[in-house]
Amino acid sequence: MATLSEKPMVIGAVNVSSTEVKCPGCGASIGLKYDPETLNMTCPFCGLVSQLPNPGSAPAVQELDFNTALQRASVNWGNIKKMIVCANCGGQTIFDAEQVTGACPFCGSTSVTPAAENSQIMAPQAVIPFGIAKEQTQLCFENFINSSHVASRKVYGCKLENVLGIYLPFWTYDTLVVSDYFAHTMETKYTPSVSFRGVLNKFYDDLVIYGSDKIRHPHISKVQEFDFQRMVPYTPKYLAGIPAERYTVGLNDGWERAKEQIRAKTKRILNRKFFMKAAIDAINYSFYNVKFRYVLAPIYLATFKCGRKTYPVAINGQTGKAYCKFPTFLGKLVVIPLIVILLSLLVFFIAVIVPEIR
Repeated sequence: MATLSEKPMVIGAVNVSSTEVKCPGCGASIGLKYDPETLNMTCPFCGLVSQLPNPGSAPAVQELDFNTALQRASVNWGNIKKMIVCANCGGQTIFDAEQVTGACPFCGSTSVTPAAENSQIMAPQAVIPFGIAKEQTQLCFENFINSSHVASRKVYGCKLENVLGIYLPFWTYDTLVVSDYFAHTMETKYTPSVSFRGVLNKFYDDLVIYGSDKIRHPHISKVQEFDFQRMVPYTPKYLAGIPAERYTVGLNDGWERAKEQIRAKTKRILNRKFFMKAAIDAINYSFYNVKFRYVLAPIYLATFKCGRKTYPVAINGQTGKAYCKFPTFLGKLVVIPLIVILLSLLVFFIAVIVPEIR
């Protein structure tokens, strides 16, 4: 099994379908929309409803060897696309060429311009279809709030606003990691410190890296757990009427970030293993049989208002998992006892100290 160096030269990518999104009935390609509840694509002109493959029955999406990528790269998204870039947040979003948009889907800014063409941008290998309809996002949000048990009473009853469904880019990496570590035991009153060496073998499956370096939303990482068994081979039909973000973190950069996660996970494993018994001095990592996928995954971005403040919300479009920050009553639990203590001290001062002074 061939090893992969710490700084690999990537020479490969992805093959994808080149099927255009057209109505099989009348041939229209404008206004077609994918419905996550029924897995149907509906034509607004002739009314024909096309059934798309169920994610559970679709053929498996093959992982590609990291070292054989670029020579098989595909940049064909299957139909004509246009790309816009936001002057406010830098977000780059891909739309159907016919789709009209006047605002950035991330920050709402209308300062958007066509992005420069890049013929080397890879098309995705797979898509995780939306499984949650837009109308269900309010329930997902309420379930998350109800599960917290610390939300302020005024949060209940808040409604989601500016709900946007979008496909975001993710890289997934598989690799066997062999970690050769050097450590020493802790010196005690009765035993001297002893140096030793060990090896930790661990296989990482579907290590997820968000494929954008534009941090426009703070909670995407909290909801990016997907069921990769239910993804389907890429076809532009799933993107009908739904925008998709273009990746800005490339395959190599994504792998570097994946390695950072692997190193951090390895150190935590070893620290737990030798807790209070030994200290790790150095770790050498070897990566074997590295494979990857480029996947578009569904996320809903939204906001809600509570008082005068607006809070961002992220919801997993496949599982319905939601995350956001919100006001809690914990502050009152601290403030009220503090007020009671201060009042008690004031009463004590008035009742005891003041008479003695007199």
